[in-house]
Amino acid sequence: MKCAQKSIYPAFETIKSMDGELQNIRFHQKRFDKTRAELYGAFDSITLSSLLSPPKAFTCKVRVEYAEEILKIEYIPYPPRTINSFYVVESSIEYTHKLCDRVALNALLKEGYDDIIITKNGLLCDTSIANIALHIDGVWLTPNKPLLEGTTRSRLLESGFLSVEDLDSEAIQKADKFAIMNALIGFKIIENVRITRD
Repeated sequence: MKCAQKSIYPAFETIKSMDGELQNIRFHQKRFDKTRAELYGAFDSITLSSLLSPPKAFTCKVRVEYAEEILKIEYIPYPPRTINSFYVVESSIEYTHKLCDRVALNALLKEGYDDIIITKNGLLCDTSIANIALHIDGVWLTPNKPLLEGTTRSRLLESGFLSVEDLDSEAIQKADKFAIMNALIGFKIIENVRITRD
């Protein structure tokens, strides 16, 4: 069954590979299938693991660009990036699928900060590249309505490590730890975090 395409832009997956092994591929496959169906009307099966052959020599970012079909596969060396400072930005931006068009998202970035924390209607969402979590009263909480449902977030929710809750920016003050998460970073607690609000 083929439905009308709902996006003129391709989508992409970024999958971490270590020693040639694809990490958490089940969660990427699930989002890949969902996006192809919802945005491009494609319901045929494409198995990512059968198409990807990452190098064993180094840790890399496997970038798969796709629409109805796979458009491009890249294996990119991944050096970890230091992220400590965030600026809180209120926005009505929509980014429910991992699209290659990030112009509107990148326009929110603030000079002098490593990244931003996006709020919508006063509730915390995500950074520009990662989901977030706050450690409050002994529990790791992640926003109930993220900008994008990331694969690491999905995995940690499934395992019970994370719980969801509507969190406003005041929750940042209540937290004793702040973390970001995505497929490449994993779950990373930010030491000496600096979060600025207007």
